[in-house]
Amino acid sequence: MNFRTIPDPQIHNSSLYQFFYLSVMMPPPRLSFSGFIRTLVISFLVFNGSLFNSFAQLSTFQDEEGVISPTFRHDILREKKIASILIQDEVKPDGKKIHDDGIIQYYRFDTATRLTESYYTIKTESNAWDTIRTRYYYNGNNQPVTKRTNQGVFFDTWYYTWYQNGLIKKEAHVHETQAPAEGTSFYVGAQKVISCDSFAYNTYPKQIQRYGYNEENTIYEKTITQFDDHRNMIGRYSHYQVGWLYSQVDLKYDSANRLIEYTYSGNVNGEVHKTTRILYDKSGNISSEKIFEKEKQTHEVEFIYDNNTGLISDKLDRDYDKGLIEIRKFTYTFFDTDIILDSQ
Repeated sequence: MNFRTIPDPQIHNSSLYQFFYLSVMMPPPRLSFSGFIRTLVISFLVFNGSLFNSFAQLSTFQDEEGVISPTFRHDILREKKIASILIQDEVKPDGKKIHDDGIIQYYRFDTATRLTESYYTIKTESNAWDTIRTRYYYNGNNQPVTKRTNQGVFFDTWYYTWYQNGLIKKEAHVHETQAPAEGTSFYVGAQKVISCDSFAYNTYPKQIQRYGYNEENTIYEKTITQFDDHRNMIGRYSHYQVGWLYSQVDLKYDSANRLIEYTYSGNVNGEVHKTTRILYDKSGNISSEKIFEKEKQTHEVEFIYDNNTGLISDKLDRDYDKGLIEIRKFTYTFFDTDIILDSQ
């Protein structure tokens, strides 16, 4: 597989990279780096310490452009020695009983708090389900190098390479088949490259500019990420060269430096303008979220915590348009030994 070679990005202010290492699904690597994927997603609230007195394992900012959702806080995974999280979905329609359609999500972590496997079920017929499973692989610096999802008869696979300063350099999206082989190891059979993108950067004290190049060495997108004096991300704007497409997220914080609101807007997948407003309890946990489509409230989300562990036990999502409550129940397994920072 061939990647286009581009010069190392120009670094005008390396201090930004000191807090970029907390990403969508990664623990702190041995070398600091930016977010996991092209969107430079940051679990910045873990870094700035505004939530260290709480035990909520979900990050406050759930980035819809991230590789995986939900986004986890690796300080809590490590402190609580969490080995896996199982989330079971139930639905309570208004005026009817709660029913369980067998929909689940599962996340497994190693002792470096890296996500190694995830899967979720989807109901295909009245009594039939399908399971979508993903495995994740990392290099010696705890940076993801492969994400492989079993998607029916083929595998949806992403390959990543990195600059020495930790910023993502190249990303390839490939459809693969598995070659016949004994044992549980994966051997690549046929491959079809869907896309192969490269990235270059300019960085400044409060801004990072990222340029995306396609296989033809043509810029297809530019993303600008802005930060405040506390190194919180306050905005990210992506403009695409084709069709006047754009996506944007804007974030607001309170006087305690906690995220209280973020708004998505854009036209990549139709017109979108969605705002999430966040409320906290006295312990600093997220107590509820109110979600708006433009000015209309569409969801009210409440979090319930276990009294013994402080971890989320239930998430109740009231969908006003559908007239139902989606109930998500969280179950955990734990390591017997301490969580470590480096990989084993």
